[in-house]
Amino acid sequence: MPDIFNVFPLTIYVDKVNNYEIYKEDFYKLYPKYDYVENERSNTVSEGQVDPLIHLEPSLNPLFTEIADHVRSYIHDTLKFRDIFNITFTKTWLSRMRDCKEIPLHIHSTSHISFVYYLNTPPNSHRLTFHNPHCSNSLFKTSTSDKGIADMNMVEEYNLLNSNTFYLNPQEGCVILFPSSVLHGTESVVSDFKGERLAIVGDITLILKEEYLHFTNGYVDQKYWRQF
Repeated sequence: MPDIFNVFPLTIYVDKVNNYEIYKEDFYKLYPKYDYVENERSNTVSEGQVDPLIHLEPSLNPLFTEIADHVRSYIHDTLKFRDIFNITFTKTWLSRMRDCKEIPLHIHSTSHISFVYYLNTPPNSHRLTFHNPHCSNSLFKTSTSDKGIADMNMVEEYNLLNSNTFYLNPQEGCVILFPSSVLHGTESVVSDFKGERLAIVGDITLILKEEYLHFTNGYVDQKYWRQF
């Protein structure tokens, strides 16, 4: 029998947040402050019109404290990094779907970890999609594509070894964490979606704790920064 080694994985973290019903009520009290008019500037996210600062709301401190705990579980328990980082929320905004509009594939270039926290997920809510354009098992470019006519696809059975796209269906109260450098977006699952799929999304930067100055990689603590 041959030896098979599957290497270089991408790890996405999903878990249910405690007391998510309470956090939902807390956010909806603030919703008017972060609501936005959907237009050509901003239709699926609030980022282009409203300051991306949801994480600064005092009433949501318990929510972001719990999300930070999930980040620690992700980087320490799963990815096995040392406990040398402070979890820093840098930007947070709304992701909203009211029809079949989609968020195209993109990355978050200025952060280390990105997250989605689902506040409201009606039936048939848009799914979260991840894409790897450099799947080494593709053998040649586009050979593993699942688009187009099914019987023209080259792959007989899609699995984690031959797929360059992965989907997650949102669940209310769940937080999803992933590296910010990963291509991701949303995809509608029905053409006549009704309701409002609402999520808080945001960026997290890992900053070395104050006592760790000897690492050649990473950001030192903000107390040592100087702005001009």
